[in-house]
Amino acid sequence: MRSLLEARVEKTIREHRLIDSATQRIYIAISGGADSVTLLMAMLALGYGKRIEALHCNFALRGEESDQDEEFVQALCAKHSIPLHVKHFDTRSYSEENRISIEMAARELRYRWFQSFTTGSDGTRVVAVAHNADDQIETLLLNLSMGTGIRGLSGMPFQKATEGIIRPLQETPRSLILDYLHSLGQSYREDSSNSDTRYKRNLIRHRLIPLFEDLNPSFREAANRTIEHLSSTEALYLESIEHYRTTLLSSEGLNYKPLLNHPELASILFELLRPYGFQRSVIAALSKHLKQGTAGARFYSTDYLLIQGFDLLELFPREEAPPPSYLIDIRHDGSLSLPFGGVLRWEHLPLSDLNGGYRFPREVALFDYDLLKSDNLTIRSRQEGDALHPFGMSGKKLLRRILIDGKFSHRTRREALLLCKGDYPIWFIGYVADRTYALTSSTKRVLRFTVSPEE
Repeated sequence: MRSLLEARVEKTIREHRLIDSATQRIYIAISGGADSVTLLMAMLALGYGKRIEALHCNFALRGEESDQDEEFVQALCAKHSIPLHVKHFDTRSYSEENRISIEMAARELRYRWFQSFTTGSDGTRVVAVAHNADDQIETLLLNLSMGTGIRGLSGMPFQKATEGIIRPLQETPRSLILDYLHSLGQSYREDSSNSDTRYKRNLIRHRLIPLFEDLNPSFREAANRTIEHLSSTEALYLESIEHYRTTLLSSEGLNYKPLLNHPELASILFELLRPYGFQRSVIAALSKHLKQGTAGARFYSTDYLLIQGFDLLELFPREEAPPPSYLIDIRHDGSLSLPFGGVLRWEHLPLSDLNGGYRFPREVALFDYDLLKSDNLTIRSRQEGDALHPFGMSGKKLLRRILIDGKFSHRTRREALLLCKGDYPIWFIGYVADRTYALTSSTKRVLRFTVSPEE
């Protein structure tokens, strides 16, 4: 007959689909403490024994005590014939080198090692960690103390599929864990540092939560119900954000116009742009500017640049690619794949093949081959001072003004390529041709350029 704890763990695994395959390999993260020993014993009792291996981290933070933890885990795994993997870390050095707390250093080292067992497994291997219902409350209060949003208040997820992490004890309170071990007569290791209130979690566990229980003896149950409610709310929130992501965000950028009158503009922008490293302070400035400012403003994260266009917030990596430059031989027909997409083709044909019609779409440019008097033309990116003599107007016009007046996107401006004779642009490729080498009544040979999509 299942104990109360085993039944609860079984229910958690089933309802949250933590283990979805009869052949899935399960690695139990075991420190030797009450929680992880309970997780191992419960999983054995539930019949997962032949699929279990154990993972133990020795962080070398408590000297002989850390080594005794390792010895205890080795003996426990040997008793139950569980394969054991042990990893030793120089946690203090890692903490100092990365300028992070000991707690954060241990966490990063631990999960990085865990992921080495699940990466590339396509779900065939998972690592079970022993976070319990009381840990959820501590996480809630810790995040609340530092300031957070709904994601930080909705607790740890039951599983992180991308990392292969599962939490079968997440709905089990610590009191039930201790009762379970007592009923089994199973010993466990007490970490002396767990009583050190210099660590934030210990301060919350030993001082703050008892104060809440003075206010409400059922505080733990109430807090876990609150976490459940917030987790459900977060799911609805993320569903809404995903709708905006799929309808407004593309490889070109973010269509911000439908959001301008939304009362939660800043929150939506933050969720959509957070994966690109934009901080809340930048998003606050951005949302204010979208309501009051004009196109052209720039906003930066560590790795990305965001430029406000007429309809899009255009997104670019901050690392600039070297400007492209190509030499093409116009004596022969040919083609060239362009760096930002599409294929440029050129060909010679007699004027008579045009059937008297000189009007073509902007993806096509026609030149008098004999007027060019050149074996080679060049293709390059735009430079300051570039100008064209467009059809339909006298004189020349700076390319910069052509781009602004035509309301070209910032992406098109950055990726603009020019076909040049020497340094002189004769075609803003795909958009505007120069009339200097245009066809005339005396033209005999036509050089036709065409931009088309990649096949």
